[in-house]
Amino acid sequence: MNDQDKTKEELIQELIALRQTVSELKKANSSCILNEHQLNLIIEDRTAALKESNDRLVQEIVQHQQAETALKAAQEQLQTVLAAVPGTVSWVSSDLRYIEVNHQVAEMFGMPTEEFAGKSIGFLGAGSEFNDFLQKFFESSNLETSREITSIVHGEPRSYLVVAEKYNKNQAAFVVGIDITERKQAENELRNAKEQLQTVLAAVPGTVSWISSDLCYIEVNQKLADIFGIPREEFMGKNIGFLGTSSEFNQFVEKFFASSESEIIGEIVSQIHGEPRNYLIVAEKYNHNQAAFVVGIDITERKQAEQNLLAAKEQLETALEAVPGMVSWINSDLTYIEVNQQLADIFHRPRTDFVGKDIGFIDKSSEFNNLIQEFFESSQQEITSEIISNYQKKTKNYLIVARKYNYNQAAFVVGIDITERRQAESDLGATQEQLGAILEAVPGIVSWISSDLHYLGVNKHLAETYNLPKEAFIGQNIGFLKASEEFTEFMGQFFTSSAQDDCREVSAHVNGAARNYLIVSQKYSEGKAAFAVGIDITDRKDAEAALKQAEERYRTIFENAVEGIFQATPDGYFISVNPALARIYGYESPEEMMTNLTSLQHRLYGNPESRSQLIQTLREQDVVVNYQSQVYRRDSSLIWTSENARAVRDRDGRLIRYEGTVEDITERKQAQEALQRANQQLETKVEERTAALKESNRLLMMEVTERQRVENALRKSEAELRVLFEAMTDVITVFDAKGRYVKILSTNSEVLYSPINELIGKSVYEVLPPQQANLFMINIQRVLNTRETVNIEYSLLVNPQNGNVQKPNSLWGISCKVPNYKSSSSLPYPHSPLPNPNEIWFTANISPLPDNCVIWVARNITERKRVLDALQRAEEKYRSIFENTAEGIFQTSAEGYFISANPALVKMYGCSSEAELKNLMTDIAQQLYVKPNRRSEFIAALEKDGSISSFESEAYRVDGTIIWISENARVVRNVEGEILYYEGTIQDITKRKSVESALRLEQEKSDRLLLNILPAKIAEKLKQNQHPIAKRFENVTILFADIVDFTGFSARISPNQLVDMLNRIFSAFDQLTEKHDLEKIKTIGDSYMVVGGLPAARDDHAEAIAEMAIDMQQAIPKFLNDLGKPFQIRIGINTGTVVAGVIGTKKFIYDLWGDTVNVASRMEASGIPGKIQVTEATYQLLKYQYLFEPRGNIAVRGRGEMITYWLQGRRGNGEKNLVLSNKNHVLDSRVD
Repeated sequence: MNDQDKTKEELIQELIALRQTVSELKKANSSCILNEHQLNLIIEDRTAALKESNDRLVQEIVQHQQAETALKAAQEQLQTVLAAVPGTVSWVSSDLRYIEVNHQVAEMFGMPTEEFAGKSIGFLGAGSEFNDFLQKFFESSNLETSREITSIVHGEPRSYLVVAEKYNKNQAAFVVGIDITERKQAENELRNAKEQLQTVLAAVPGTVSWISSDLCYIEVNQKLADIFGIPREEFMGKNIGFLGTSSEFNQFVEKFFASSESEIIGEIVSQIHGEPRNYLIVAEKYNHNQAAFVVGIDITERKQAEQNLLAAKEQLETALEAVPGMVSWINSDLTYIEVNQQLADIFHRPRTDFVGKDIGFIDKSSEFNNLIQEFFESSQQEITSEIISNYQKKTKNYLIVARKYNYNQAAFVVGIDITERRQAESDLGATQEQLGAILEAVPGIVSWISSDLHYLGVNKHLAETYNLPKEAFIGQNIGFLKASEEFTEFMGQFFTSSAQDDCREVSAHVNGAARNYLIVSQKYSEGKAAFAVGIDITDRKDAEAALKQAEERYRTIFENAVEGIFQATPDGYFISVNPALARIYGYESPEEMMTNLTSLQHRLYGNPESRSQLIQTLREQDVVVNYQSQVYRRDSSLIWTSENARAVRDRDGRLIRYEGTVEDITERKQAQEALQRANQQLETKVEERTAALKESNRLLMMEVTERQRVENALRKSEAELRVLFEAMTDVITVFDAKGRYVKILSTNSEVLYSPINELIGKSVYEVLPPQQANLFMINIQRVLNTRETVNIEYSLLVNPQNGNVQKPNSLWGISCKVPNYKSSSSLPYPHSPLPNPNEIWFTANISPLPDNCVIWVARNITERKRVLDALQRAEEKYRSIFENTAEGIFQTSAEGYFISANPALVKMYGCSSEAELKNLMTDIAQQLYVKPNRRSEFIAALEKDGSISSFESEAYRVDGTIIWISENARVVRNVEGEILYYEGTIQDITKRKSVESALRLEQEKSDRLLLNILPAKIAEKLKQNQHPIAKRFENVTILFADIVDFTGFSARISPNQLVDMLNRIFSAFDQLTEKHDLEKIKTIGDSYMVVGGLPAARDDHAEAIAEMAIDMQQAIPKFLNDLGKPFQIRIGINTGTVVAGVIGTKKFIYDLWGDTVNVASRMEASGIPGKIQVTEATYQLLKYQYLFEPRGNIAVRGRGEMITYWLQGRRGNGEKNLVLSNKNHVLDSRVD
C-alpha cells in the first residue's frame, strides 16, 4: 500500500510509532557506546525522513479531505442513483449476510432497512435461487456476473435480472435486482405473437409482401418465394416488376401509393409459369404511408367456380322455367321467399307480389297451407302429397313435392297440375271396365294359356263356340278338344321361342266344319303365360279369294273395256289411261298417248273452252255426266266424245285429280241424224205395230198373273228375313249403281240416319259429305264391277243433336281403311283420325245384288276402335318416353339382376347396350353400390312403404368410376301380394352433388367470415336478405376506451411493432368481451368500443360493462411501451337508447347511432388516464353494486354541464379495487 492509500489515523499511528522508536534509540544510545558523530548522522537522517513524511502527511491530509468531500458528493449521487434505480440494491458479504439494502428492498418486504444488516440473505424465504446465485458467485473467481432468477414476493413468483460485482478484496458484493416480470411476460407474449404471426403468414392462402412507396420489395413470405423458385432474400430492394409477371399488379400498387386511401382491395391477372392466374389483392399502408402490406390470394379456382356457379344458376333458371308446374320457396313462418313465373301466371299476379306474403293470402282455407304447415312441424326432410285446390270456382288436382333446406328454415316446393292425369286415370279405369266388357262381347275366341300348354281361362265366345262352360277349359290341355293340331303346335313353338308376341293363321274343326282363324299371342308374367286371341277369318279368307278373282276381272275390264278410262291432274296431264282411250284418240298404246299428249286443253279439245267448261263444272259439282265435245285424234281428225268424270279430293278438301270414262259417240251423232230421218218412217209403221202390241198385251197379262204368284212367295220370304234383320245389330242398306238409297232394312241397330223414309231415292252425294259420298260410290262401283264382296273400315261424323251425318261445312274429318284393296289411286288418302267424340267408326261388307244393286252391311266398331287407338297411342307414347327420356328407367328382380333398362340408364352405367349391362351386372347389391349394405336399405325402404323417392347413393359404373345416383322406385306385386319386380327411375346427380359440396364449403367460409364481422343474430338476418337491418334498443350501456399517448408511442416505433402492440392489447380486450358476453362494435385507431344489451336484450347490461371496464384497467398495465412504462387507458360509459343496424353494401359493419353513443364518447374524451368515467344514467343503475366517487359538473361538448362519477370498484371487495385506483392515480402523475 502506498502513502496515498493510507488514512489520516494510520499516519498518526505511524508518527507515534516513529517517536517511540526515537525514544528507544535515545535510551539505547545511553546504554551503547556510540560516538556522537554517528548518532548525529542518524538523527539528521531520521529528521530529514520525518520532515519528508510529515510533508507528505500534510499533503495527504489535504487530499483526504478533498476525497472526503468528493466521497460525500459521490455518496449523495449514489443515494440519488439508488433511489432512481428501478429495482432492488443490496450489499452482501461473502458469508452471505446483508451489509445494507436500499429502501425499495425494504418497502418490498414491508421492513425498515436497519433490520436487514447482518442477517442471512435467505431469512425472508423469498427463494433459493438468489442464495445459490450469490454463493456460487463468491466461490468463483469472477469479479462480476448477472443472471435471471425467480423469487417469491407476497406469495407470487416474480422474475428478476440480478447483477452482482465484488469489492473489498472479494469479501463483499454489490447486488442490483431489476424486476423483469412484466418484461418476461411481454417477451413471452412477443414470442408467442411472432410465432402466431409466422403461423398466420404460413397459413395465409396466398402471397404476402411488404412494399415501399418507391415500389421496391421490403420483404416477402415463403409462399411468394416458392411460387417463383427464388430465395426470399433476393426480393429485398428489387422493383416489384423485376419478375415481369403482371403489369396489372405494378399499376395497382403504384395507383394505391398515389391515392389517399389507406387500404384497397382489387383483382388482377398474373402470369405464373406461363399460365394466367387470378389474384385478389388486399393492400394496407403503414409507416406514414411510406410502405404497404400486400396480401395476394389465388382466386383462379374461385373465379372458375363462380363462373360454373353462374352457369349452374342459369341452368337452374332454365330448368325452373322448363318445370311443368309451379315452383316456390317458402320460409318456415309460411311466407313466400320467391316463386317461379308459372305460379305467378296462374294467379295473374307479378312474382314480386308473393315475396314476404303468407302462403294463404290467395286461398286461406286451402289444403296446401295445412300441408306446408304440417311439413315444417314434422321431422321429415321431404314429402310428396296430392291436394285439391279450388280457385275461382275451378277444381284442380296438384302433386306437391317439398324438400327442406337452410337447416329446415325454408323449403323448396314444386306443384304439378295432375288434373288431366287424374281424369285420364279415371277414364282409363272406365276404359278398363269397358275392355273387360269388350273381351266378353268380342266376336272372337280369347284364351289365357300357361307355358305347359294348359288353359288358365277362356272368354265367353270360345266357350259358347264349343257349347261348354268356361270352367270346363281351366286346367285342360289346349288339345283336349282335338279341334286343331296347328294351334297346339303354334303355341308350343311360341313358348319355346324368345319372341314376346307372334301371330299365325291356323285351321280348326268347329262343330264338324272347317274354319280358319288368325291367332295373335302375347306373353306375360315373364313368359310363363300367354294371352291368345283367335279371330274367325273364314269369311275373310273366302272374300280374299273372291276379291282376287274380282280384281283380275276388274283389271280385265279395265284393259278390255270399250269405253276409255282415265285419271288426270288438275293442271291438265294424264296420270293413267286404258287401251280403249288410246285407241279412241288414235294411239297405239296408253304409253304412247301419255308421252305425246301433254296438254289436254290446247292439244286435245277442238274448242279450247271445252276443257275450261268441263273443269269449271267439276269444281262446282265434283261430278260431270255425259259431257259432249269434239276432240282431235292423233291424225288431227275430229271426233265426238262423251265424258263422265268426277273430282277426287283429300280429307282437307284439296283437289287431287280427275277421273272418269270417255266414249266415242261419233257414230251415235251420225246415227242421231239418221234417226231423225227414220222417225218419219217409224210414224208410218206405228199403226202396223199396234196390232202386234195388242197381242203382246195379252201375253203380258198372263205374265202379270204369274208375277203376282211369285210376289206372294217373295213377300213370305221377306217376312222371314225381316224377323232375322230385327235380331241383327248391323245397319243394312241397298244402293243402286248410281249410289241412290234403294232400301234401308230395319234392324236392331243404333239409328244413325233419321227419318229413314226421307233417304229413299236420294243419292249418297245428297246425304253424305263429298268425301264420304266418293268413298261409298267407289266401293259400290267396285262391287258391281267385280261382283265380289268388299270389306272396308270407315268413319262418319254424326251430329249429336239430331243423329244425322254432319254437313260438309261442319265436316271435321274422314278416314277409311280398306285392308284387301291393293290400288290406292282411286281412294282418298287413308289417315289416322284425331279423337272426336262425334266420330263413328264402321266396318262394312258390300256385296252385289241382282238388278245392278249392292247391299251395304255396316257394324258400329267405334268403341273397339277408340280402345285400340288409345292403347296404341299409349304404347307409342310410353315407348317414346322409355327410349328418349334423360332419366334412367329400370326393372330389377328381387334377386338383384336387371330385367330391363332404357338407353339412358345403359349410358349412365357406362355400357353400350342393354344386353351388355345385363351381362356385366348380375348382382346389383355387390356390383353397383359403393356402400355394401345399400341395396338392403333400398329393399327395406321399398318393402316398408311400397315406394321410395330421391334415394341417393354412390354407385360404380362398369369402368370402376364412382357416380352419385338418385332413385325413385316402387314394388310391383301379383294378385297374391308376391313381389314380381322393382321398377323406377334413376338420375345421375354427380354434378349436383359436386356443386352442393362446393356451395356448402363456400357457405361455411362465408358464415365464418360474417360471424367475425357481425353479431350472430344480425348475420342470420343478413343471410335471409332482411333489408334494411335496423332496430331500436331502449336500454343499452356503451363503453369507449382510448389508449393514452398512443400517438407519441406510434411515432417512436415501426409500423410492425405498432400493429403488433395494438393486436395484443385489443386481443386481450376481445377475450374480456367474450368473457362478459358483450358485443364488440369496432376499433378506431387506438380506441375500442363495446356495448351491452344488444343484439340480445339483457337486464344486467350496465353491470357487464362495469365488470368489463374494471378488467380492462387491470389488464392494460401488463403492456409496456418502448420506454418500459405501462400503458394507460381512459374509459367512458353511458346508458340509454340507441339504434343499431348494418350500413353499407361493401365492407358493411354493424354500428350504433344516437345521442347515447355520442355522450359515451364524450365521457372517454373528457376522462383522466387510468380512470373510468360514467354518466348519471349509468350511476343510477350501478350505485348499489359498485363504489363511485362523484366528479361533479363538467363541461361536455354538445351537452353543456353534466354530472359524472368515477367508477372505483365493486362493493364488498373495495379495498383491492381502491388500491388499483390509487395505483393508477400514482401512475397518472408519471404520464407525460
